[in-house]
Amino acid sequence: MRTLIRTLRIPAKLDENTKNILVKTMEEYSKAVQMGFNYGLSNKTFSRIKIHHGIYKDFRKQSPLNSQLVINGKNKGVDVLLSQKKRIMRKQTSKKKKKKNKIMKLPQVKFSSIIPLRYDYRCSTIHLEQRYVSLATISKRVNLTFEIPKYYSKFIDWKFKSFELVYIHKRFFIHFVVEKTVSPEFLDSPHSGLFVGIDRGMRHLAVSSQNQFYSGSRLRASKDKYFRLKRSLQKKGTPSAKSKLKDSSGREKRFQKDMNHCITKDIISKIPANSTIILEDLSYIRKTTKRRRKTRSSREFHSWAFYQFQMFLDYKAIEKNIEIIYVNPAYTSQECSSCGYILKSNRNGSNFLCKKCNFSLNADLNASHNIKSRMFDTSYLLQLARRAIRMMGGASVIIPNVAS
Repeated sequence: MRTLIRTLRIPAKLDENTKNILVKTMEEYSKAVQMGFNYGLSNKTFSRIKIHHGIYKDFRKQSPLNSQLVINGKNKGVDVLLSQKKRIMRKQTSKKKKKKNKIMKLPQVKFSSIIPLRYDYRCSTIHLEQRYVSLATISKRVNLTFEIPKYYSKFIDWKFKSFELVYIHKRFFIHFVVEKTVSPEFLDSPHSGLFVGIDRGMRHLAVSSQNQFYSGSRLRASKDKYFRLKRSLQKKGTPSAKSKLKDSSGREKRFQKDMNHCITKDIISKIPANSTIILEDLSYIRKTTKRRRKTRSSREFHSWAFYQFQMFLDYKAIEKNIEIIYVNPAYTSQECSSCGYILKSNRNGSNFLCKKCNFSLNADLNASHNIKSRMFDTSYLLQLARRAIRMMGGASVIIPNVAS
């Protein structure tokens, strides 16, 4: 069973008076978030219950916030505290460092006075048919009307989870979070589609074994442009430069996100249902890959959004009943997909020429074929055997010793 989660961004309609009330509510909510974070940091605890007992009564006496909004704000502060902890623990490379790391080493965070309001069913009511939401604020409840775009109509039957009210560029948006539990048919059905290997990189963002190439030249040019702009603005250091720096960062992220969405959508559209996509497991690539510091390739590598690409591909694949398998990425760029000979000098930039059998191919396309072939290793054959057992209702099946 898998749970699909979507965030639906819808503009809200409201008058000027309601807008002022919500802005003031956000300011009070920000104080609750800050207090929850500060209490956990200073008292060395990540427990929501301990932090609640430590700040709730005193904060409620001095704040006009609705009780549930106080709790939601406190919980958001704890979430930030936990994310800081996880980020630091990911950077640790040894057990000794892990033991030495204390919560007091977590950085202090100063929250903006205007931050998204997190609502749930205890402090809001959604009237879907009438197209409006009723929200708790620092005073009375207010109503926000909205229109659902046609594209979002397919999510009407999904389960509502929560939503956030976001204030961006003097406009309010409602971010509805909906979820749907699905049971992918590929777990209990025979494979009837294709096996497609996909190599990911920076010169080509993706290359599939179906001879599909997705160039990364536009993204690389965009990153170079924003890098030069950032460097120029950082040297100035004026308030205006800092404001432009923040805006440019948002544009760069949106451009990269849009490219990943477009590419993954196109990949899935060209693969039939009940197929299998094979990807490299790049979980620790930033730690294991050595690159010279302060070079263009190093800068591109560390800003490479391969995980975002992976997440977009994953949820689009589930909707089309396509399975994704991850394999060991070692030597996929050096191995000959024809004879299996591995040598570093086989690859020269974008060209691959096997020194043993003289097989020649585009280097990224050759890697995608190697990724595809690695699916048929011991672990995957065992997985196929277990699937056969499930399809036969648990009947006894003799599994060959594929490891020998």
